[in-house]
Amino acid sequence: MEILTNPHIDFLGKAKYFMTMSLVFLLGGGALMWTRGISYGVEFSGGTQLIIHFQNHPEIDKIRSAVDKVGAGAVIQTFGDPKQDKVLVRVAQQAPEADLDAPARAIRQALARDYGQNPVVESSSEIVGPLVGADLRQKAIWLTVLGLLGQLIYIAARFKGGAWGAGAAIAGLHDILISLGFLTLFHYEITLNVIAALLTLVGYSVNDTVVVFDRVRENIGKRRKDPLPAILNDSMNQTLARTLISSGTTFLAVLALFIFGGEVLRGFSFTMVIGVLVGTYSTVFIASPLVNWWYGRKGGLGGMEVAKSPAKPAAKAQPRAKATA
Repeated sequence: MEILTNPHIDFLGKAKYFMTMSLVFLLGGGALMWTRGISYGVEFSGGTQLIIHFQNHPEIDKIRSAVDKVGAGAVIQTFGDPKQDKVLVRVAQQAPEADLDAPARAIRQALARDYGQNPVVESSSEIVGPLVGADLRQKAIWLTVLGLLGQLIYIAARFKGGAWGAGAAIAGLHDILISLGFLTLFHYEITLNVIAALLTLVGYSVNDTVVVFDRVRENIGKRRKDPLPAILNDSMNQTLARTLISSGTTFLAVLALFIFGGEVLRGFSFTMVIGVLVGTYSTVFIASPLVNWWYGRKGGLGGMEVAKSPAKPAAKAQPRAKATA
């Protein structure tokens, strides 16, 4: 498959506009997370979570009135497709070690007593202690930080320049923060599945970035006299078709997973849908412009060592023929 044959797009010329747009998204997402707060799943927040399937369409107000009698401050919301008549109930109340099912049983009994006109058909519960939730949050943060740091060190060593590693790592961090902003905007919880998706999209984004950087390295070896911005632009144009095809097929796969994958995978698939788009964008408009900005300040060509062709020996001067009369 061949698309966009021989494109000539000035990516670096438009980079300042897209980096400004990224800054707006980052600030907006940060403000949203600050004011609304990040919603953690029961794995990270601790407590008891139930998914309850009612016989008829549930009335959230009556469910809240019943549940508040046994678990004040519970989070109650529709779960999945409203036509499925399911409700998610999460309480911070911790279960005693002798009877872990006590909070869930108390909620089911309260619903049967105070909301008996709409019987519970089926329910499932999940219980996590506060220490386990806090430990999982800390490990998730460290895992993400160490992953980005490891990629920074490896790419910097592989391409013989810190700017290349920093560009890829900053692009990955950019993808995570924007994805978190969208997750907060659309009220998705941060669960273990979402953390797995965030780490997956970081790897996917860095893979795209390394493909571009590798082409830059090849072009630097062939065009030593050309300025770095021209080499970066040409390298991105040369790999653009490959990027669009690989990202497009991955996007279609995760979009199908989001639409048809069910509620359990909804957070994971939504994160991947956003992440594939943002990761492809950051390769072109974040990682490469950062490298160009860094070496533009230093006046270098890119920090990569390329083999120099041996100098040709100077030709010996030929003696002039004497003029004859």
